[in-house]
Amino acid sequence: MSKIIIGIHGLGNKPPKQNLSDLWQKNIIWCLEKYNYSKFNFDFELVYWADILHPVPLNPEDYVPILDKNESLSGKTQFLSELPELRIKAKEYLEKFYGKILVNEVLSLKYPSFTDLFIHLNMRDLEKYYSSFYVINDGLKRLAKDAIIDRLSGMLSKHKGKEILLISHSMGSIISHDTLINDSTHVHIDTLVTLGSPLGQKYVLNKLLDDQKNNIVNKLRVPENVKRNWYNLSDLEDQVALNHLLSEIYVPNSKKVKIKDMLVQNNFLNNGVRNPHSVYGYLRTQEIAEIINSFLSAKKFNLLGWFNFTRKNKLLSL
Repeated sequence: MSKIIIGIHGLGNKPPKQNLSDLWQKNIIWCLEKYNYSKFNFDFELVYWADILHPVPLNPEDYVPILDKNESLSGKTQFLSELPELRIKAKEYLEKFYGKILVNEVLSLKYPSFTDLFIHLNMRDLEKYYSSFYVINDGLKRLAKDAIIDRLSGMLSKHKGKEILLISHSMGSIISHDTLINDSTHVHIDTLVTLGSPLGQKYVLNKLLDDQKNNIVNKLRVPENVKRNWYNLSDLEDQVALNHLLSEIYVPNSKKVKIKDMLVQNNFLNNGVRNPHSVYGYLRTQEIAEIINSFLSAKKFNLLGWFNFTRKNKLLSL
């Protein structure tokens, strides 16, 4: 069975589709080469939806360039099961970054109007996605959410019958989740990867549970069409991935696929400023290289093998 990697981008306006697709693919290739994995001729397609909300794309010349191959972007990995104080550290960071009222009141949804303001100021694309915001798409007036979901659904249908690795960044993970739980084409996803995902934010959870006519105390479920893996990668200081433990929110599906949460270091720099939410930083981590290599080489992702790989590299560097 042939394989394909499909990516879906996150919030905000982007450069034209081909430019953005090339950036994703070049960073994936860079990452595989960086960690000495075999060279693969893999198929890649990007689900591009920025034009639905932003008719005029960004100028490619003003967009983030590819960094030098010799620049180190991956730090020491910590697995979430080894971080008992993760939530405390995250809360301390968020209180410093957003202010106490946003963390304690806005994100807890005690004051929905404040929550709406927070979303409006920080995630306007998400606001349009969840509201009755209409766009003209393919000559028709449609809800923005429906038009965006159709982009991913159409791409998955196009590659039905292939083994699919779906990499979703930021808001792309919400779009992926909504598409998969409502999928009527029964397209199977071999491996789902979410990067810097807001799926654990209470605002998003409320929307998901409301759509399912469920109660906030009940857990969501991994989509049935994810058949092998769901890896969730986040950086502790990623201002969008506020909840790093999606495995505590989403229960396994009937195939017993559960979320594997991994805390990584996204050290992407843009003009000397670190952006822990950048998709390019996530695409350059050793963890994503191992996941992609395992998918393309049909080898099962092995944590013990990864630790042995890391230890060997450390010994060689001594």
